[in-house]
Amino acid sequence: MPLRAVAADCAYGDQDAFRGELAAAGLPFVMALKPRRGAWSYGEGAYTPVDAARDLAWHGPDRPGDWTAVTRTFRDRHTATWWAADAQLGWWGPDGTTRLVVATTDPATLPAQSTWYLATDLPRPGGPREADSPYPAADLAEIVRIYGIRHWIEQSYKQVKDELGWADFQVRSDTAIPRHQTLVTCAFSS
Repeated sequence: MPLRAVAADCAYGDQDAFRGELAAAGLPFVMALKPRRGAWSYGEGAYTPVDAARDLAWHGPDRPGDWTAVTRTFRDRHTATWWAADAQLGWWGPDGTTRLVVATTDPATLPAQSTWYLATDLPRPGGPREADSPYPAADLAEIVRIYGIRHWIEQSYKQVKDELGWADFQVRSDTAIPRHQTLVTCAFSS
């Protein structure tokens, strides 16, 4: 099965070892980071993804500076304009092994509820890593799209898990569990 990238929230994205294991397995990723995840030092002196985003030039939608308009398509098919940019956080940057991508509805204020700080190992189109990367390059719109579908996947997984009864205790044989799982997955797929 072709896989474009593993998408995960900050519970996984902040785990350096987990990202390393994905890299060792040859799996590209797009993962959220906590906004206050620090680099260079610990505590109050840390330089964070929020600081990196604030360092990006923004002069409004008509003069976006470092930001690029991207269109997000939601599950109900409505669309919204978000803004995305490659940022620099320690050794993470547009052409580093790991890119820091910031996506938001408002680069001026970086609202907490609609701003994502994303780590990815997908190279930037036209960047120096593109030719040597085992993964195809991904522009900012694709990074935002990949992370955006994570919410759909989690919601669907939760519904399937509840239908399977995995939230409750059930006694089933080793043969019955995969059969039940297949039936529930088919029902949700149609």
